[in-house]
Amino acid sequence: MALTPNEAYAAKQPFVDKETLEHIVEQFPTPFHLYDEAGIRRNMQEVRDAFAWNPGFKEYFAVKANPNPALISILNEYGCGCDCSSYTELMIARSLGITGHDIMFSSNDTPAADFELADKLGAIVNFDDISHIGFFERVAGPIPKTVSCRFNPGGLFQLSNGIMDNPGDSKYGMTTEQLFEAFRMLKAKGAEDFGIHAFLASNTVTNDYYPKLARILFELAVRLERETGAHVAFINLSGGVGIPYLPEQQANDIRAIGEGVHAAYDEILVPAGMGDVAICTEMGRFMMGPYGCLVTKAIHEKQIYKDYIGVDASAVDLIRPAMYGAYHHITVMGQPGGADKATAPVTNTYDITGNLCENNDKFAIDRELPHIDMGDLLVIHDTGAHGYSMGYNYNGRLRSAEVLLRPDGSADLIRRAERPGDYFATLDVLPCGRELLAKSRAESARRRAQDERLAVAAQWNKRIQIAEAKEKNMDIRNLEGSIVALVTPFKKDGSVDFDALERLIDFHLQNGTDAILTLGTTGESATMTDDEDNSVVAAVVKKVAGRVPVIAGSGSNSTQTMLTKSLTYQGLGADGLLLITPYYNKSNEEGIYQHFKTVADAVDIPCILYNIPGRCGCGISVRNVERLAAHPNIMGIKEASGNVAYAAKIAHLLSDDFRMYSGEDALTVPLMSLGASGTISVWADVQPQLVHYMCRAYLDGDVERARDIQIAGQPLINALFSEVNPIPVKEALAQMGMIEANYRMPLCPMANDTRAALTDALKGAGLLD
Repeated sequence: MALTPNEAYAAKQPFVDKETLEHIVEQFPTPFHLYDEAGIRRNMQEVRDAFAWNPGFKEYFAVKANPNPALISILNEYGCGCDCSSYTELMIARSLGITGHDIMFSSNDTPAADFELADKLGAIVNFDDISHIGFFERVAGPIPKTVSCRFNPGGLFQLSNGIMDNPGDSKYGMTTEQLFEAFRMLKAKGAEDFGIHAFLASNTVTNDYYPKLARILFELAVRLERETGAHVAFINLSGGVGIPYLPEQQANDIRAIGEGVHAAYDEILVPAGMGDVAICTEMGRFMMGPYGCLVTKAIHEKQIYKDYIGVDASAVDLIRPAMYGAYHHITVMGQPGGADKATAPVTNTYDITGNLCENNDKFAIDRELPHIDMGDLLVIHDTGAHGYSMGYNYNGRLRSAEVLLRPDGSADLIRRAERPGDYFATLDVLPCGRELLAKSRAESARRRAQDERLAVAAQWNKRIQIAEAKEKNMDIRNLEGSIVALVTPFKKDGSVDFDALERLIDFHLQNGTDAILTLGTTGESATMTDDEDNSVVAAVVKKVAGRVPVIAGSGSNSTQTMLTKSLTYQGLGADGLLLITPYYNKSNEEGIYQHFKTVADAVDIPCILYNIPGRCGCGISVRNVERLAAHPNIMGIKEASGNVAYAAKIAHLLSDDFRMYSGEDALTVPLMSLGASGTISVWADVQPQLVHYMCRAYLDGDVERARDIQIAGQPLINALFSEVNPIPVKEALAQMGMIEANYRMPLCPMANDTRAALTDALKGAGLLD
């Protein structure tokens, strides 16, 4: 029975309610793709349960459907592997630690480099054509012991409800004769375990497809094993299980599908003595499609021969309606703060359009929907598979962000929206392209700084508190004492461990640290992405909440990059900046001066110069220090050359407006005797209270007490610099139970001898039992 317009509109409801969506939109501007973690997990568990009767069952998620690592990693928690079809998809799998037989490499017209990487990762190679066997040997080496071949039966594929697809017109797979020949050939070349793969129909909304396909492949497997002597170890049903895009369609029942395959298995394979064959699937659409939606906003209405609603998304974000005329259900959520229109009565007929100069850029044609007001949020359903992944950049439009809705209602950004710099990045081979890139990055930085400052305020509601705190005690021009050069803790997967970061900040706030420097050398900032840097600064500002100053290391060998970072960190709430000399480039005297001056001219918060020639290959001359000290936005220098004579030469420049901080833990008290106001310290990472006391003692006139602490701390200081910083200090914090000892390459764990010496020094300092 056909649905009425009102029934059709209300038949599909979003997985996110209006109130939750409004909170997400406050954090992330539309358009964006939103994914439902709870739904993804629930569905993956149901798939696993449906095939639990087969001990060897494995789902290989079709990465092409949605290549976001955050989503793939959720599936991987349930034992799901990756169906990869390209070099870059293989790279994604490898980045998640998915290798070996957890990868099914199903490609066609395959480049040599793809086969090479698949072989290197130990993936199961699913040969699309018999000619690829010899090609693989030439470019990748010997045939692996486990292989698969793709089968195309030709003709039409039919179920009781009609023709499903036309394999005979498909470019994929081998004929029956080629398949038998390929098995014999591969067996002769050393293959021992074989798989069969076939994909005969796309997006089937019927419980009969997999069982029908399974019978075809099971009967074929029995023949292949008997006639070629090859051991068929697994049968891959591939994808093709669809989802109900249309409101009147009934969703597939994965349990019924599993039971249908089970019945065919018991009927065909078990009597043939092949009851050990593993079943594999490669579902993409079924695994992810219903658990993604495109969130967009109505921004224009045009009334000519039809009534058009223009939204801020376009076919760049979802091409399926433009490419296939595909139906995607649309729910009008309404205005933020206004009425919920998700179940409102249908009153209008609209074409929902994007902003591309193409007439087919329409998400819906003659769609009956509730009345849409400008600013209404719209949810376009079922975009979790072949949605974002099919995006492109026609008209210079930039692809949207991806956001993950957590089961608790919170949301995480799992792919930022593209920026003009991303679009121009491959034009860096042209002079005009490099100019475009530089200008777009600078503009993006300015916008990001403003957007992220507002986002921090909205998300954490700290804007007033931080502003009030700065009025009272955030003038770092008078900063004295112990400034910790904070490490950046990482998880084993390489991501930033924000929970550990918050624990470290609590540790310092409770033990007298006078200020926190994040993203310095000790923070491994040189190995981190822009988004990671921004997230760390924002997290530190949020956690500190105005209790002590926060300084952010924004240095770079590129002045433009340092300017971009500086403006961004200022916008995120940092109280000051640490600016390093231009390492690698080095530059001449004037270049180094301009490097610092460019940033100081542009920002509104104080800057500290960072002189560390041992790391950078260049230093700041006494003359340049003198010139820069006169700049109103340059308040001091972190002196880490280890050269006391140099420190003595710049000591005459020190005043209330220009300060020196020791950058060498072993020389803090000697430099304070020359007028330094304190230290930016690695030692303080592990003994914050002691370093604070040492600095405070000297500043209060108790030089003897400060000297005694400096001398007593020397064994631990030596151990903390026995290898390249921050390797030892992160190991020390790990031994103290504060973080895990994980690093960004090329840094790696300590050698056994220096680790043992560090442990002894920690015990000697009373930090370990």
